[in-house]
Amino acid sequence: MKKILVLAIALRVLVAAFLFHPDIKTFNFQASFLKKGVFNIYTYLTENKKNLSLKDDFVYFPLTYFTLGVNQIVTSPILGGNFDAWLGNADSNSSVTDPNIFKYLLVLKLPYLIADVAIAFLLLNYFDDKKKAKKAFMLWFFNPFTIYIIYVFGNVDVFPALLTLASLLFIKKDKLIWAAITLGIAAGFKLYPILFVPFLIFSGKSVKEKFWLGALPLLVFAAISIPFLSPPFFKSTLVSGLTTRIFNPGFNVGFGESIIVGLALYAALFFYAWLIDKKPIQFNYWILILLIIFSFSHFHVAWLLWIAPFVVMLAVKKPSLSWPLFLLGIVALSIPLFYQDRSMTISLYRVYSTWFDLLPTPFTAIQKFFDPYNLQSILHSLFVGGALTVSYLIFKKGKSEYNRL
Repeated sequence: MKKILVLAIALRVLVAAFLFHPDIKTFNFQASFLKKGVFNIYTYLTENKKNLSLKDDFVYFPLTYFTLGVNQIVTSPILGGNFDAWLGNADSNSSVTDPNIFKYLLVLKLPYLIADVAIAFLLLNYFDDKKKAKKAFMLWFFNPFTIYIIYVFGNVDVFPALLTLASLLFIKKDKLIWAAITLGIAAGFKLYPILFVPFLIFSGKSVKEKFWLGALPLLVFAAISIPFLSPPFFKSTLVSGLTTRIFNPGFNVGFGESIIVGLALYAALFFYAWLIDKKPIQFNYWILILLIIFSFSHFHVAWLLWIAPFVVMLAVKKPSLSWPLFLLGIVALSIPLFYQDRSMTISLYRVYSTWFDLLPTPFTAIQKFFDPYNLQSILHSLFVGGALTVSYLIFKKGKSEYNRL
């Protein structure tokens, strides 16, 4: 196991240090104000936007700011005296030609590595069967999807993914109150874990316990958020496009009203759990909620990390689904790569040479002979078909083969 761990970390270091997505510089520039004594990053950025070289809003929730900021404080001796100047340099060419960039990338992605390894060990401890536990451990460490999503894009979603998995582990150990608290902390990084709360309530054995299972995540999230409540906080996080597009409108029913397909299916899932299932298996519903989100929204590539630990668990529990899940993963990851966004593909390699700017993106290349938006639609439709089938199998087997998940 030690050799596996060393090899997995070495592989991640190679990817983390040598691929650069510009977002990691933007939100670490914003997080750098923590070491300058800035507590409320949301109001600070709004009030000082005219004087800042990078003028983007901080679109993440408070715990992300503090996690990234603390990492910079702790690692400042390694980062060196020129680091802040690099962060504040808005020139995209200067950013990638700095001789220290590989060191910066590795240090800035260190918190992701810690969370990533922690997920592997949670998976190792989740399964009682040692063979299945080791398989989950290996599958997490050596699948190409999570390495790519976490270390290429500098994905902060690894933190709520870790905490959501921890919450599920607490449920398995029948520590429901701790599961609820953990979901609230996870929401302090990203809001999506709140979607699991209505289903967690059904695990309560009494009215009192059900009440606290529903209230605690919201109270913890409120405690994290209240110190930052302000118009900039609402605009940047709660009502930002990254949050609200989880449930995009589906089809128009007239007079300006639309049916939101994802939300309608979420509601159907909730009422099914309440009126028919009675004692829902949390794993089944959590993964189905995420499949609904990815099926009926224009998802960001970072979101795929939300479901990644659950997919590993499902592949271990049901080996016959391993290859279909792998194929679905390829389709899901391919969709964002065809967005009209250079930073998703070509720009990742600008740390080696700005000559990569001369290369066309997949979107531009495909546009010469086919509509790339149509291609995205085809891929997304294929994903939806596969996701619906997997959902059916989970429900069909929910009370037998999946009940120990």
